[in-house]
Amino acid sequence: MAMSICAALLLVVMLPACTTALSSSAHAVTITVSPQTSFADQAVQVRVTGLAAGEQATLRVSSTDAAGVHWLSSATYDANPAGHIDPNRAPAISGSYRGTSGMGLIWSMHPTGPDPAGAYFWANTVPLTFTITVSVHGSRIASARFHRKFSRATLTDQTESLHADGFVGEFWHPAVATADRPAILVLGGSEGGLPGILLPAMLASNGYPVLGVAYFGEPGLPKTLSRIPLEYFAKALSWLARQPGVDPTRISVLGISRGSEAAQLLGVYYPRLVHAVIASVPSNVALCSYPGCTGPAWTLHGRALPYTSEFDVPTPTDDPAAVIPDQRIQGPVFLDCGEADQTWISCPFARAILSLLDAHHDHWTHVLYAYPDAGHFVGSLIPYEPQAPASARSDHSYAADQEADGLLWPHLLHFLAGLATGLAR
Repeated sequence: MAMSICAALLLVVMLPACTTALSSSAHAVTITVSPQTSFADQAVQVRVTGLAAGEQATLRVSSTDAAGVHWLSSATYDANPAGHIDPNRAPAISGSYRGTSGMGLIWSMHPTGPDPAGAYFWANTVPLTFTITVSVHGSRIASARFHRKFSRATLTDQTESLHADGFVGEFWHPAVATADRPAILVLGGSEGGLPGILLPAMLASNGYPVLGVAYFGEPGLPKTLSRIPLEYFAKALSWLARQPGVDPTRISVLGISRGSEAAQLLGVYYPRLVHAVIASVPSNVALCSYPGCTGPAWTLHGRALPYTSEFDVPTPTDDPAAVIPDQRIQGPVFLDCGEADQTWISCPFARAILSLLDAHHDHWTHVLYAYPDAGHFVGSLIPYEPQAPASARSDHSYAADQEADGLLWPHLLHFLAGLATGLAR
């Protein structure tokens, strides 16, 4: 069925438009934005010209989403000596965000009233309209419209049930498949339940069939992250491999946070089903159950896999076998982390994974993207994702995470494209 997307990503495409000259400074102020039309995971370039040198101006971006909720952001900048404002270079001195961010006016957008969906609501391939304005001394002097849409192609989503399929999941894929493509199994972390809509749908919009799977916290599944059998994921992987439009020889597992443990373990124990591993803000060890460190998080053939109760320790002493033997993964590995991660030490963990692969002379492609100021939220992977101000303020690294994800997302797409062409092998 065609889908509507409720996504915590608000991306705006601004029409390269020239505005009327209404400036109090007697200059012809214009707003240029490119490209004219773009997708939710693409950056846009905003440029304001015609201001007086050093003139202070406020830029606002507004939009009404597919659910009728109005969203808004604003930021104030000083024009450069040429009278230009380019958010890629000009820091916001006040407003919805501060500092230099080319897409800050996008990821800092927030609803102006109640938002039942909790996020910007997209409508698949239908373009949505945004407006950008420039104000000086409280008077609007220029405006332009722009459009942005979520997906490059119509997407189909279908729900898979524990009773019918043996797992709880949601399968996203382009409605029309032109050829078999690499597919991705997506696993969330300690929050439980399905791994959201946005990431699977965004990957599917780039042409990849994606199966998001819950492994606890849903009816019929364990209530907590405790004694999760790897066989459960293997059943989902086998199902994914049989779907039309899926290349069964190029399936990746993408795991975020605690889900990264499962992704690596599946690559280790099911090399015929897993051909690449994407571990976002990962751990290099299998940790104990959560919440409550009372036993194993993962099992295989009914037996507990080695685990550690030592937190933030890449080389645990209570059970050294808890280190995941990533050298047994038969495929490329993609890693990302935040150096300011306050949830756990994702960067030391990620470097431990790379060191292990290097020590065993692993011949597959393996890459790590580490971001100095980013935190655990960089693991969401999706760029330019707006949240309500209260949510943003609760995470000290929120702005850095947004900037990092804008850099990280193209690297992930490049990695997946390498799987499609065989270059990542």
